[in-house]
Amino acid sequence: MLKNLHRENFSAGEIIFKEGDPGDSAYIIDEGSVEVSVSSTQQSRLGKGELFGEIALIDQQPRTATVRAVENTVLIPIPRQLVKELLEKTDPVVRHLLLTILERYRSTRNQPAFDPTRTSIFKRDTTRGVATHQLRLAHDIAQALVEEQFEMFYQPICDLSSGRISGYEALIRWHHPTEGLVSPLDFLWVAEQTGQIREIGLWTLERACLDWPTLRQRINHHNPFVSVNLSPSQLTGDGFVDNVRVIVSQHQMPAAELKLELTETVIINNPDLALQLLSKLTEAGSTLALDDFGTGHSGLDALHRYPIGTMKIDRSFVSQMLTSHNSANIVQASIDLAHSLKMDVVAEGIETEEERLALLERGCDYGQGWLFGKPASLRSV
Repeated sequence: MLKNLHRENFSAGEIIFKEGDPGDSAYIIDEGSVEVSVSSTQQSRLGKGELFGEIALIDQQPRTATVRAVENTVLIPIPRQLVKELLEKTDPVVRHLLLTILERYRSTRNQPAFDPTRTSIFKRDTTRGVATHQLRLAHDIAQALVEEQFEMFYQPICDLSSGRISGYEALIRWHHPTEGLVSPLDFLWVAEQTGQIREIGLWTLERACLDWPTLRQRINHHNPFVSVNLSPSQLTGDGFVDNVRVIVSQHQMPAAELKLELTETVIINNPDLALQLLSKLTEAGSTLALDDFGTGHSGLDALHRYPIGTMKIDRSFVSQMLTSHNSANIVQASIDLAHSLKMDVVAEGIETEEERLALLERGCDYGQGWLFGKPASLRSV
């Protein structure tokens, strides 16, 4: 990225910027050195590879120091727009911590960190609100595991030809004591960032194994199963395969009736380790399903390299199948590909009888969606 930025040359003694100047870029020293003067008594020297000018770049306030070239110096300017784009992609908690440090630095100089009359790089209140909410959730997740605030919901997966339930997908829900029912989209991402997802994942697996005898009574199919989702962090945690084996053994769960669902993201983060661990899981008797097929970056590679037994076609293709020729072709090609690799196929997001019949006609094996049932608690399935 930095290779595309032009370089600026400064002669020995030349001022690069003065204290109080507007700050529209930071600099990386490519050659030479500079002297940074915060006051008449505070001076420091920076050399090749070091960064300066970053504070004013972020908060758009005046420069806090004067910088001059000590010798002939070449600088790589880092424009504000580049920093804005990079920081907007970072975790909100990281942005919040960075901006908090910046605010406190400015306060020591009796300067505001953000000028309310100008457009800042960030909407500070929004960043603060999102970050504190996520930090609070991270704290509450630990409490939720102790106080059993999580509950497992189950959504049926049906045989398209007979309409009978063949299995269930386990989906976690959080009954927060003050915020009510918290969506998995809100808290699982936080748990992934903090590493709490590993403990949640083991809880999910154990709960599904505990509930399986009850769920199995509701199934009249030759190949019953319950699906549990895996996260990227679980496949990098120590002892994950052993933990799965212990839980399955403790609850006398038939390994062949446990299906572990993973997305392509789980694989691409660490493909070699994923292959090793997933192979051990299938050797122990469990089966693997590739979820959201077609929405990631390595679908075909995953199908031929990893011991996948089930392909799940993403709902985005299923929902447009009846109106989009391209989506219909993708669905058909996915089904044919899976069957050629000895995999069965689950279509996600089926909401109408017309979609079920179209998928059945194309050879799809199983379906999941509101047509067959919404996720529900164990007592309601």
